[in-house]
Amino acid sequence: MEIKLTVSSEMNKMELKNLLVYLLKHSSKALTRTELMKYVYVFEYYYTQKFGEQYTDLKFERYKYGPNHMDVVETTHELSTEGIINIHAYENYYGRTSYDHEYIGTHCDQYALDEKAEDVASFVLDLLGKENYSGVLKIAYETPPMKEIIEEENSIGCKFYGRVIDMSKSKPIYKSSRQARLEAKKRLELREETRGSDQEYYSHLLSQYHNFDDTRRRANSVK
Repeated sequence: MEIKLTVSSEMNKMELKNLLVYLLKHSSKALTRTELMKYVYVFEYYYTQKFGEQYTDLKFERYKYGPNHMDVVETTHELSTEGIINIHAYENYYGRTSYDHEYIGTHCDQYALDEKAEDVASFVLDLLGKENYSGVLKIAYETPPMKEIIEEENSIGCKFYGRVIDMSKSKPIYKSSRQARLEAKKRLELREETRGSDQEYYSHLLSQYHNFDDTRRRANSVK
């Protein structure tokens, strides 16, 4: 039994590393500890809704700043030690220490997502990548598992810090066609190539829009 638990733990650690590397590698910006935690949580929420189980066995808890699990923090330190990501500590506006996480690896083929996980991860990056810090938190708080806890907290007048979040709470799931997946991946590739250049990114989207002017006109004429 002890061996099985150890193997399971190691498998979960690898899955978490796969996910963190993918999220940071394809993010258009460095992510704070809180943001990265919410990226992982939102990923697990949508993965559970789509496939009926989590990608990892993380049991997120209600924390002061939303969903939290210390394994995420510990794993980022391991990836930093391996030279795959950089963790930059700095003093924030409130005089406290914050941490930015950024992918710096060049060859880390040992960490890769399977097709199902990559599908959801690319969607999450597309969803959250457009948001600032507050927007990322807002999306995480608006998932049904968190909304249920917050509504109960508001009705009773106290916080349920430490409560395990029930990831099975659901709402209509996003549709993921092959075309939608390809488009999301293309957007991620574009962001990776043009990090820090929003102007180039939106110029590309605008040019793509104009490229399909004739197609849209033909489609509208058929209606």
